[in-house]
Amino acid sequence: MNTTRAWSAQQRYALSVGSVVVATLILTQLPSLHETNIALLYLLVVLISATTVGLIPAILASLLAFLTLNYFFVLPLHTFFVSDPQDLVRLLTFLAVSIITSSLAGRAREQADTAQRSASELTTLLSLSQTLSAEVTLERTLPLVAQTTMHVLNVPACSVLLYDANGRLAERATVGAPPTLATRNVDTFLRIGPRVLGVLRVVLRSLHEPLTRAEQERLEAIATQAVLVLERARLVDEAGQARALAESERVKATLFSSISHDLRTPLAVIKGAVTNLLDDSVVWDPPAQRDLLNAVDEESDRLNRLVGNLLEMSRIEAGAPYPARSWHDIGELATNVVARLKPQLAGRAVTIDLPDDLPAVHISYMQIDQVLTNLLENAARYTPAETPIRIQTHVKPTMIEVEVRDWGPGVPQGMLARIFEKFVRAADPERHADGSGLGLAICKGIIELHGGRMWAENMTDGGARFVFTLPLAEPTAGPRMPILNEREGRE
Repeated sequence: MNTTRAWSAQQRYALSVGSVVVATLILTQLPSLHETNIALLYLLVVLISATTVGLIPAILASLLAFLTLNYFFVLPLHTFFVSDPQDLVRLLTFLAVSIITSSLAGRAREQADTAQRSASELTTLLSLSQTLSAEVTLERTLPLVAQTTMHVLNVPACSVLLYDANGRLAERATVGAPPTLATRNVDTFLRIGPRVLGVLRVVLRSLHEPLTRAEQERLEAIATQAVLVLERARLVDEAGQARALAESERVKATLFSSISHDLRTPLAVIKGAVTNLLDDSVVWDPPAQRDLLNAVDEESDRLNRLVGNLLEMSRIEAGAPYPARSWHDIGELATNVVARLKPQLAGRAVTIDLPDDLPAVHISYMQIDQVLTNLLENAARYTPAETPIRIQTHVKPTMIEVEVRDWGPGVPQGMLARIFEKFVRAADPERHADGSGLGLAICKGIIELHGGRMWAENMTDGGARFVFTLPLAEPTAGPRMPILNEREGRE
C-alpha cells in the first residue's frame, strides 16, 4: 500500500498547502534573494509535493507558490499587480514550469506506485497459488482465499459463500469484520461455464468508494483461483470416492473368493457326513458313527469361527459399540485360552511365562480372549506340529506387552507390512484352506480399540512373534474394579 493511499484527501491537500506556507515563512526571513533563486526554491517545494502527496495537490501547490511569489517577492510587494512585463513573463514561466514538472513528477510517482502495487499483488497471488496447490481441503483453502482478497483489495471483510445440496447459499469462510457504518457488498460469481458454484463477497471501504477497474480485475483473478480450488476439491472428492468404490469392489471380490473357498470345505464335510448317516442302506457301527459325528462337530466349529470372524470384522469397521470393560488378570485369561484350545493345538507344547508382579488390565474379556485365540490358532496353523509356542508378558511403566512366539518358518519378508490387512494370508489358501485371512486384522482392530498397538517380527533364531500392548490405566476416571474370574468376566 503506497503513501498517497495511506493519507486521506484532506491530509494530502493540507500537506501541499502547508509546505508552500512554511517555505514562504522561511524565505521571508532570509536575507534578500534574487527572484530566480526564490522561484527555484518554490519549484523544489512543488516537486517534493508531487512526489509525496500526488498530482492534484502538487498542482494546487504550484498555483499557491505562483501567488505567494508574486505577492511577497515581485515588485510592487504585497500586491498581485505586476508593473514590469519581464516579471510577468517570469511569473507565468514559473507557473507553467511548476505545473508541468509537478505533473511529470506526480505521474512518475503514480506509475511507480502502480508498478510497486502490481508487483506486490502478483507476489501475493503467486504465494496464494502456491499455498493453495499444497492444500486439499476447502476448510483450509477458502479462508486463505478470503484473507488474500481482503489484503489485495484493502477491504475490511471478505467472505466465500457456496451453494449447498439444497441450492441455498451458505457461508463457508469469512475474514475480517465490516465497519459499523453503512457499507455495500460486491459479489463476484464463482462459476465453471454455466454452472455457478458460489459467490466471492467483499465489503467495500465505504458507500462512496467503489472498487476501481484495476481492483475489479484483481477480484476476478482471485475468483478464478477460487474456482480452481473448488474444482480441484471436487476432483479429489470424486477420486476418493472412486478409490473407495474400487477398494469396496476388491474387498467384495476377495470376500466372495474367501467365502467360496473357506466355507465350501466344512459345508462339504458336514453334508457328506450327514448324508452317509442318513443312508439306510449302510449299517454304521458305533465307532464309525462317532467319527462322522465328530467330523460334523469339528467342521461346524470351524464354520462358526469363519462366520464369526466375518461378523467381527464388519463390526469393527462399522464402529459398533463394544461390551463394557472390567479389570482382569491377563495371565488367568491366557491359561484359560490355552486349556480351551488344547484339541486344536494337538499336543503342542505351549508355555506361559508371566512375571510375579503382573497387574490387572482394563479390558473386554471376550475380545482379548478372541485375540489370543486367533494368535494361537495362527501359530498352530503355520508352524510344524513338533515346534513349541510361548506366551510371554512384560510389564512396562504404562502398559503391559503380551507376546505370542513360535519357532516356525516365520513371516515372509514381503508380508510383514501387510500381515494385518484383511484377507491377507502368509501362504496360499490351497496350502492352508482353513484360514480366511481375517484373524490378524480382527486382532489388530480389537487391540487398537483398547488403546494399544500390535505388530509382528521375525526372530533371528527362527520363527516369529506377534506382540500387542494393553494400557494399564483405565480409559476414564473411576474406581478400580476387582479382578473377575473367568465365568464372571465373560461379558
